[in-house]
Amino acid sequence: MKRAFFGLVLAFGVAVFGMQPAGALSSDPKLFISADNTFYAYAKAGESVSAEFLRVNHDEPFGTPREDVTITVDGPGAEQQRCVAPKDVPVGQGCRFAPVTAQAAGIWRVQFAVPQTAKAYPEVSPAVRWAKNLFSWNISVKAGQTEQTGRIWTERYAIRQPADVAFTTNLNYHYVSEDGYIYRATYKGYHGQISTLSADAVGIRSGTGCVSAYQSSEVGNTKLSPALGSCGNAYKLFFEEPAGNLPATAKTWDGKDDWVRPNISRPSISELNFDSDKSVDQQSGTITFFLRNFIGQYQIKIDVDNDGGFNGQNDVVIHQQMKRLSGGLQSVRFDGTDKTGQIISPNQKIGIMVEITKVAEIHLVAADVEGRTGGLELVRVSGNNAPTTGLCWNDTELTEMPASLTTPILDGRACPDSTKGVHSWAYADASWGNARYIDDWVYATAELQGTNTTVYPKEDETAVSAASGNTVAAVMAIVGGVVAAGIVVAAVILIRRKNKRPPQLPPPPPAPGDPNIGSL
Repeated sequence: MKRAFFGLVLAFGVAVFGMQPAGALSSDPKLFISADNTFYAYAKAGESVSAEFLRVNHDEPFGTPREDVTITVDGPGAEQQRCVAPKDVPVGQGCRFAPVTAQAAGIWRVQFAVPQTAKAYPEVSPAVRWAKNLFSWNISVKAGQTEQTGRIWTERYAIRQPADVAFTTNLNYHYVSEDGYIYRATYKGYHGQISTLSADAVGIRSGTGCVSAYQSSEVGNTKLSPALGSCGNAYKLFFEEPAGNLPATAKTWDGKDDWVRPNISRPSISELNFDSDKSVDQQSGTITFFLRNFIGQYQIKIDVDNDGGFNGQNDVVIHQQMKRLSGGLQSVRFDGTDKTGQIISPNQKIGIMVEITKVAEIHLVAADVEGRTGGLELVRVSGNNAPTTGLCWNDTELTEMPASLTTPILDGRACPDSTKGVHSWAYADASWGNARYIDDWVYATAELQGTNTTVYPKEDETAVSAASGNTVAAVMAIVGGVVAAGIVVAAVILIRRKNKRPPQLPPPPPAPGDPNIGSL
């Protein structure tokens, strides 16, 4: 990552491109922007924020009209700064924003916005448009004259590289999740021409839902599509190693709260209950539980015949997702039918399992990337057992290509060590990555904390009360730990009983440090 500093003045002005002494964070000299991009910077009170965008001697070649580009800078308590780089802006000129002193600590936003008439490439990102002029950028956060590193990030980096192979480069970024995990990604021999960099916890999904398919796909595949952040769980892409003194949360330019660099907390589940519909026809109702400190995909499994197993041919799996870090009571509907659609009798005991097997799940989808000659190295640098260097992929369903263009290993589901780079392909207009979504992923095994442990209900706990003739579902909850191949579960067994008690929401889990909290 090249670091450079320009003397900055608030206004549209002139600078000599290439005369760059050390200072502000700058774009890689072989990467440019011509599309919608939003950058964020954290500054403490008394520190200064500045930015600069200069046109370079390259154009978008695919018939995009040349239009004005608008750049704005917003900070907490600061008046918005706005600059328009006109469509005929000379090479080496652009928009400069002089240093502004932050009046309060918080998150600044720097927006590079192109007109709606700019060209879109849906196979790269349906939400991004690409303008004619290409720009370099640099952004600075300073305390006095001292540059504050590791303070600048984005959520989607839309980049443009001219087709010449000379613009192939190595990229080194850090991705941070809302639950505090940090990954370092090194893209070796990267050349995407028109590409976006981002990460989320879903990647390639089945249809337009939010269940990972765990495979790469062709752009034209109608059964698979990239989430590209639409399912939540988006990571923040830091251009440098995130500063150690970043706060867990901060106020944004518009007065809202956002996470920046959270601490890692283990997910916890408590008070798993089933509130029956009291139907005379089928065993339907609502599953409720408290789920905290978790973001990502998980499953609820129904053992429909109560045989103690949750993977039988008629057992039910309900796929769930926390799009944001969970903070409390979850409610999931169960319709009372098995996997085949057959109604489960209201007299049938069933088992319910909330299964969380993965945390820190990250997917990096290479959308229409023409070259990655050195592969990808991904290192989880925080959390238990860090650093870890595994990387998974599955290209087995992609159409075959000549050996010179094909990635060396199609099936990477064994998640090999990615040190020095794996899952590479040659650079070419019709390469292995062209017109494809290449999904690379990895995750850590879950370490779930839970409470409210009990035994399965005994027959003498189902005594019939003469005072009530109503048949209702009462719940005896059990939260237990089953650790096998990294799987941790919490389970509850349901029985039929009489003598209804008023339904109650489960209480919150015990406070940290309670001796009843156990590791599952």
